[in-house]
Amino acid sequence: MSTQLLREKPMLLYTLNRMPLKTTFYTMLLMMLGSSLLRAQDFHYSQFYNAPLNQNPALTGVFPGDVRFMGNYRTQWKAVPVDYLTFSGAADLKFYPRDIDKNGLFAGGLVFNYDQAGFSKLQLIQLGLNGSYSHRLNEYSFLTFGAQVVGNQRGFKLEDLTFDSGFDPRGGVYDPTLPNNENFGSTSRMFLDFGAGLNFRVQSLSQRKQVDNGSKRSKLDVGLGLFHLNRPDQSFYDGYESKLPMRVSPYISGTIKLDSLIDLVGNINAQYQGSYQEVLGMIGAKFYLNLRPDNRIALQAGVGYRFDDFGDSFYPNFEVFYKGWQVGLSYDVNVSEFQVATGRRGGPEVSVRYIIDNVPRVVKVCPFM
Repeated sequence: MSTQLLREKPMLLYTLNRMPLKTTFYTMLLMMLGSSLLRAQDFHYSQFYNAPLNQNPALTGVFPGDVRFMGNYRTQWKAVPVDYLTFSGAADLKFYPRDIDKNGLFAGGLVFNYDQAGFSKLQLIQLGLNGSYSHRLNEYSFLTFGAQVVGNQRGFKLEDLTFDSGFDPRGGVYDPTLPNNENFGSTSRMFLDFGAGLNFRVQSLSQRKQVDNGSKRSKLDVGLGLFHLNRPDQSFYDGYESKLPMRVSPYISGTIKLDSLIDLVGNINAQYQGSYQEVLGMIGAKFYLNLRPDNRIALQAGVGYRFDDFGDSFYPNFEVFYKGWQVGLSYDVNVSEFQVATGRRGGPEVSVRYIIDNVPRVVKVCPFM
């Protein structure tokens, strides 16, 4: 790896290892051409709808129950050397105020994210605190405002990286004992990050007892998440700023009840960050095997597609619902030109959710389905 390129692109280590959907081949080609198109991007999930606290702080507390636990795990591009690993854990719960607002509720949540990529073992560790307030506009609709503050630690390792100064000019043999002649101010950096969002929910009925017997299940969420509002500096170089671009994330998620045992499910999400953009869409069907509230069982099957500059991948997905549990499985099938290197193998993704319901309430039942 050229030392000149490292100096000209202080975010090179970040970009090479964390450009979602952009292949290493194209990244290296752009680097060699001296392109100015390289930009740092956030990690992502294909099952974005199963990582709501990362999708929008305003989705904190928007679920049918009192306490929710979630986990997500994703690996990508194991077939090539520069692979990715992402893990998330989250929990949120609702607070029912006695006298403040009879038509609203508060919710809080914690989010932990771990992301590692590439030869540099570039890692991102995040611990975030979410808060939201949901206001009932009428029996069928709710407006939620959410905010987020995140502590970040980013770092990388030099052991597996190669630099121009390590090559013997006489024979072209690399000697790892030679100094790399790079002047990194640090291989680790910490910073704070802020986000906010809005979510508008419309549902067929707010009465939980009618939802539980399977008579009403249709709902629609329309929202917008805003991240990196303070554009934190994440450069590893002293005297050089590299601001993280703000990310804008609009989405629509909906469920339509087709008959007593089948729902149509659809989700679409867009990501805009700097010069990068992507759109993910998913559609599926949910089949209920048992509608009893104390023993509800359902299966969901669907397919999604990720659109970006390359037309990246499609991903079949399958989910199982049992009582308060939900487990989702998906697999990215690479269809971009990078399939030459990956053999179409993008990577698996797993999501797990558990909801605790019927916690004793003093004032009222949860208004969300």
